[in-house]
Amino acid sequence: MGVDQHRGAGTRDDRTPTGISVAVGAVLVIGAALLAALLFPPTRLPGRALVVAVALAGYARFVPDLRAVGAVTVLGAMTFVGFLANEFGELVGAPAATWAYTAGFGFAAGVGAGHRRLRTYATAPGGPSPAPARTAPASVAPARPLPSTVTPPDGEPGRRRAA
Repeated sequence: MGVDQHRGAGTRDDRTPTGISVAVGAVLVIGAALLAALLFPPTRLPGRALVVAVALAGYARFVPDLRAVGAVTVLGAMTFVGFLANEFGELVGAPAATWAYTAGFGFAAGVGAGHRRLRTYATAPGGPSPAPARTAPASVAPARPLPSTVTPPDGEPGRRRAA
């Protein structure tokens, strides 16, 4: 058994655990499936797929853990095929046309994760520079420049005297 001697040395990980993120995503997928079932009849699969895809894209936009995004995307695809397309929770007898919608779910999750990544780059310290500052009008006199050399005070022991 080891003891962590450096608890206060900045080693704390403040990210949300993957399991919690997946659980929140599962609740989101179930809510999206219920909403899709309420909004569209069973014959309107593109509308139902759109509701689930928008929910997955929004989830991927706000969750930084790509493992959780992948797990929730697979869960969303299985929920769509099993409950929104087949209505009996069976994944085996689904036609190939139903499984084709799952590519859209992966694309939507990729767009959400990509949007999050681009926003992270834009707000990073090394990101784009702010707009240049406005210059003073020509009627304002420029400030006197500072001296270019700094000399140590005279009389300090161990230092050379200024010339």
